Amino acid sequence: MLSTMRLAKDEVLHLAGFLGRVLGWDERSAVRIVQRGKVLGFYSALPMDVLAFIALPAVLDGSDDLDREIDLTVSAGRLRDIIGDTSKLGTVTDVRLPDSVAGSPALAVLPPAGPWSSGEKGVAGDLAPVVDEAVAAFRAQVPKSGSLNSTLLAEAAWDAPGYGALPMRALHAARLLGFLSHPGAHIETGNISGWKRLVTPSGQIFVRSNSLPPKLSLVPKKR
Repeated sequence: MLSTMRLAKDEVLHLAGFLGRVLGWDERSAVRIVQRGKVLGFYSALPMDVLAFIALPAVLDGSDDLDREIDLTVSAGRLRDIIGDTSKLGTVTDVRLPDSVAGSPALAVLPPAGPWSSGEKGVAGDLAPVVDEAVAAFRAQVPKSGSLNSTLLAEAAWDAPGYGALPMRALHAARLLGFLSHPGAHIETGNISGWKRLVTPSGQIFVRSNSLPPKLSLVPKKR
């Protein structure tokens, strides 16, 4: 099995940012790395019952590298530590792969490659205010005490319809991961048997069609 992955500087910066945001929810988070030829995919299972995904082009040395394959689940924190200080990155960086870990059971089954049916199309600037308003409304309703009421309110907020048949938790995850940061970025929803997804230029969010809303807050833990 390959022990390193070679990435350009901008791709390492994007990966480091993604890992940092994932770790904002849970410092024990894992990522499943899947490489097929020149594309590296990184999946993480977030506490709000969605899968987050980014795809990065690998730097290849020659035609033989098109046969490279990686399928490894690693600690997100350990991978971020290995990347280290991003201000010292070179033009191309060989990132050492950490030892494998068990990871979340949600990473055992990944979304299918396709074919996906296209859904709604729009721009990120239309979604960000919707998410922000939903989070603000939730926070306004949450009592200062009473975890049961807070949990019920969170469940209702997560399960509320958001955009293109996606639940609000998928949009909220995309917002917090920075996938909706550029207002003019084109977005698209899609579906396939058992899954729905939100596609943005920065990454994708997948949600199982038959999954139950998690009993969690609308905000990640502060580190």
